Amino acid sequence: MGIFYLNPFYLMKKLIKKVLWYNKLYPIIKDSSLYHLYKRTQWDIANSLYNNPWNGFFIIGVTWTNGKTTTVNLLQKILNDNVAPTISISTADIRIGNQRKANSKKMTSLNVFDLQSLLTSAKEYWCKIAVLEASSQWLDQHRFEGIDFDVAVLTNITHDHLDYHWDMEKYANAKKILFKNVLTNKKQTKIWVFPTDDTTWRKRFEEMPLDKKISYSSSASSILKATQIIEYLDHTEFTFSYLWKLYRSKTNLLWAFNVNNILAAIAVGIEIGLDINKILPSVESFQGVNGRLQKQEIKWATYFVDFAHTPDALEKTLTFLEKEKGDNRLITVFGVPWNRDTEKRPIMWELARKFSDVAICTDDDPDTENRLSILDELSKPIQERFLAPWKTSYIIPERHYAIKFATEIAKPWDIILLAGKWHETVQLTNYWKREWSDYNELEKIKNNIN
Repeated sequence: MGIFYLNPFYLMKKLIKKVLWYNKLYPIIKDSSLYHLYKRTQWDIANSLYNNPWNGFFIIGVTWTNGKTTTVNLLQKILNDNVAPTISISTADIRIGNQRKANSKKMTSLNVFDLQSLLTSAKEYWCKIAVLEASSQWLDQHRFEGIDFDVAVLTNITHDHLDYHWDMEKYANAKKILFKNVLTNKKQTKIWVFPTDDTTWRKRFEEMPLDKKISYSSSASSILKATQIIEYLDHTEFTFSYLWKLYRSKTNLLWAFNVNNILAAIAVGIEIGLDINKILPSVESFQGVNGRLQKQEIKWATYFVDFAHTPDALEKTLTFLEKEKGDNRLITVFGVPWNRDTEKRPIMWELARKFSDVAICTDDDPDTENRLSILDELSKPIQERFLAPWKTSYIIPERHYAIKFATEIAKPWDIILLAGKWHETVQLTNYWKREWSDYNELEKIKNNIN
């Protein structure tokens, strides 16, 4: 079940957060002038320590609800293959040129000192381009204070982080900070990349005053448009059009949703002057990111480890797997983290129940919130009415036992989805941090069977 670390500083931090009502007070603190000054001072100190490593970098920021990490890493490969050594920093990992290491911080965007340190290291490898995953929270908290972006990329805005932003309007405005940065900074290159699938958000971004914009979509009118998407269990094929010319491609990434992520990356390549025929080999050889529909075969059943921590992401993943399971069963193991957008909890249970034959509700990162309270909120829909007679549901608090139970009830050719923890190597329990990996759990089970 992983190694436990009983860390007194971790417990103290959790206690302080509870006593000071941290989650309620922080939204007020972050908007104060003093907080802005604090962030700016941090940036100035880091600049002095690392001798302003941002100078000379072409900087791309990627923001949205789902798919940031995949697009960041695909962009890194395209640019690293075709332009210059490139550094990328995402939730899953950090890539410098052809080297890769896991992002063990459990943070989408690193603090300014870690960022500056990494950029300094990247310069030693002759990196000229930086691709950064920019979450709405870190944008809103001024974590990128002092950074001037050349390119801003948006994919979608769906239900997430409303515990922090309170409503979708504030959530969207936080993401627009990245685009305003590109619009107002003193850099010569200013590029926006955004989707046209959602007409509401499309209108808002189209109205922002910048000439160099490129749109993409798989369902609406756009400059870069995907069609003829065919999903397989081990790859995806698609056609896309640009300037009245058609291109056919395939990817190792699974499900149609990832085609939009690919189009976003291709759009950046086009806007900086790359030939599409040079971009496509990088797209087709990209192996994806750990924990994004990562596949494992055990005892004639097929397992997938996937992030799927929002209603939109979970629905897309389950829709894909439901089509692929045929006459066999889909078993889903999932949870939600502490104090994160509690409104989505019953929604995610409804989705797991709707698409799965067996739904198993378990821990994610309960941290300072009582794990049983989280599970109670998740399972409210089944407390209020009966499930369909052919569907089954379970509540198993300990994630290790939930996964073990899923493997025990799996029949040949079933599909089992482990959602929520993806690439992560740590779990935040109610009492301690511990080493944890869904994928490693599957490896242990596979070794025990063999």
